[in-house]
Amino acid sequence: METAPLKKRGLKLKIIVVAVIASIIPTFLYLFISNPIFLMGISIFSAVLLSIILVSFLNPLQKLIQNSENISQGNFSQRIDIRSGDEFEELGNALSQMGEKISKIHSETEKQKDSAVSENSRLNQVLSSIVDGIIALDFNKNIILSNKSAQQLSGYTDKELQGQPIDKLMHFFVETEEILPKSYCQLNFNKSAKLVGKDGRGTKVNITTSQIGEAVQTNLSYILILHDLSKEEELERMKFDFVSMASHELKTPLTSIVGYLSVFVNENKDKLPKEEWELVNRSLIAAQQLFTLVQNLLNVNKIEREQITITPQSLDFLPILSKCVEDLKNQATLKNISLILNKPNNLPQVLADPIRVSEVVTNLVANAINYTNPGGKVNISVAISPSEVTTSVSDTGVGIPKEAMPHLFTKFFRVSNTMQQASKGTGLGLYIAKSIIEKHNGKIWVESVEGKGSIFYFTLPVAKLQSSLIDSGKFVGAEIQAGALNY
Repeated sequence: METAPLKKRGLKLKIIVVAVIASIIPTFLYLFISNPIFLMGISIFSAVLLSIILVSFLNPLQKLIQNSENISQGNFSQRIDIRSGDEFEELGNALSQMGEKISKIHSETEKQKDSAVSENSRLNQVLSSIVDGIIALDFNKNIILSNKSAQQLSGYTDKELQGQPIDKLMHFFVETEEILPKSYCQLNFNKSAKLVGKDGRGTKVNITTSQIGEAVQTNLSYILILHDLSKEEELERMKFDFVSMASHELKTPLTSIVGYLSVFVNENKDKLPKEEWELVNRSLIAAQQLFTLVQNLLNVNKIEREQITITPQSLDFLPILSKCVEDLKNQATLKNISLILNKPNNLPQVLADPIRVSEVVTNLVANAINYTNPGGKVNISVAISPSEVTTSVSDTGVGIPKEAMPHLFTKFFRVSNTMQQASKGTGLGLYIAKSIIEKHNGKIWVESVEGKGSIFYFTLPVAKLQSSLIDSGKFVGAEIQAGALNY
């Protein structure tokens, strides 16, 4: 029970003994001893004794100092071996324990550091492998992280981007209007724009923004994902160029084939046996369908490039309807379908492009024939109002499912159900019809009941009242005016 108190008093006793000896011996020597030889011996003895006591005091202190220096230099695992039975020993043991704890903490810190470096390396590899540009912003809209793709899109290096306000280095434009950070730094922002970066370099990109939740401690606010659209646009242009070139090349021989077959069928209708005439007539219908497909491809190409034109004029609409019915009568006859034009009285002139409107009527009537079973009916009717003429094309065909109605006028969309599997089409006719009618400031829509038939409607403005609504020059591009894109 008394061992610990005795150890704690050990250092104090050493100090007291040294102090007593240091004070008593000189006094004793001078007062009681006059023999010089004896005095010298006693003095030497006292000095030796004092040295021994001082060494026993200073040696553990020197060890403590030396080991403290070792710990400060990073040698945390060294054990301090002092066995003096006093405070020096306790201090040495405490320093040894502290070194062991520091060594464990240092080892754990090094492991965490290695893990963090490894995670950072993996993150950089992942970001570098992402094709889209990635930019991380802090709450002040400053760039704190960017990947290689973002640097290539903007033209800036990582060092140039770090810590800079995004609107200082990158500008996003929709047409001529710039989108500011307060607009695109919003939850679920998604829009195509032109990115203008270093040295005015411009690239078409799609911006998608994601907000970082609970990121106050990391100072992360938004992540911008920049998808490069330039390559896709180039591919799209190449596709359009190929379609346009191929369609133009196909159209010339098809025009001759359709023309020669039409003349042959009309002149030899009563001369050929019925079976032979039907074979030739079927060939004419197939050639006309192929010609319509090529025409549709050309039209879609122009619509996508916003180069489709209309030349509105006051015209009689009834002759256009009659000609379309006449052209498709053979196709309807082959399927035993009754094709009827309900001619209205006093039909006013409409303001329209005769070629484009003829394409719309032909598409709608041809679709009605294609999707009507043999023995059915197709009717074309016209309703008149003071401001517009509404044309309807109704059939007794298979009808259109409700889920397909919202997509019906979409490019390349084809209705798919069990009743229509035998019908074939490109899904272009309705898309083209919608584009043409909208160019005329008209409307187009459909009503249908699956299994009972469909009715397609479109409107055209009355000429004398609506002539100011359409500016033909607005729709004619310089290339078309020059004749470069005529077909």
